[in-house]
Amino acid sequence: MSAKHLNSQPTKAKPEIAGIPNRPFPLKSIIGSLVLIAAAIAAAAVLLPKTAQAKDIIGLSAAEKAQVQRIEKYLNAIATLSSRFMQVTDTGQFAQGEFLMARPGRMRIDYDDPVPILIISDGTWVMYKDESLDQISTLPFSQVPASMFIGANVNFFGDDLMVTNFEDDAGALRLTLQRSEDPSEGSLTMVFEANPMQLKKWSVIDAQGVTTTVSLLGPRFGDQLAGDLFVVENPMMNNRDK
Repeated sequence: MSAKHLNSQPTKAKPEIAGIPNRPFPLKSIIGSLVLIAAAIAAAAVLLPKTAQAKDIIGLSAAEKAQVQRIEKYLNAIATLSSRFMQVTDTGQFAQGEFLMARPGRMRIDYDDPVPILIISDGTWVMYKDESLDQISTLPFSQVPASMFIGANVNFFGDDLMVTNFEDDAGALRLTLQRSEDPSEGSLTMVFEANPMQLKKWSVIDAQGVTTTVSLLGPRFGDQLAGDLFVVENPMMNNRDK
């Protein structure tokens, strides 16, 4: 595995990881649904007219809409995020690692051993690398869920997203979104502390119905992150250049 980059975090013993296959999290399940939240309301949703009302398909109250806009403002104000994370699926897989984000579009997910997976986005491409096999897969950034909240501008009421659920309960805000153009992609639910506002975790339901939940552990905001942490190796582009 590549070196970790959260040097301010104390070294801790590796957690026990039970029953994880070597390739536990395919790219589109982790990132493609990571922040594309809740991506499958109904195929009919694609036919809705592209208006602000069509995007809010659950009928948010004025107070709820104000809270959603508050979440937008909070996410748009984040320049960088550095955190340990814990990832769990409803199929029993578990892993931990480091999550780095630098808006717009850059992200790095570096799993602890024994999971030999590294995921990097440079804002154009997302790379999924199995370091034990030295194999790389890539997807356009626009096709993965993370693009919904780490792009240049977060807009939950734009033409490309639908708000499919919102809950304000005991100081926790839960917002569920999905893509308008391809609801079958899955869905993304983000959970925030309301006061003060802070992103705590997110859950992604992928096209196969598998739920992956990522919880942030001790997130830090505003750290300076080196640009070389977000370099994508893209064999497809390299072959074109030859």
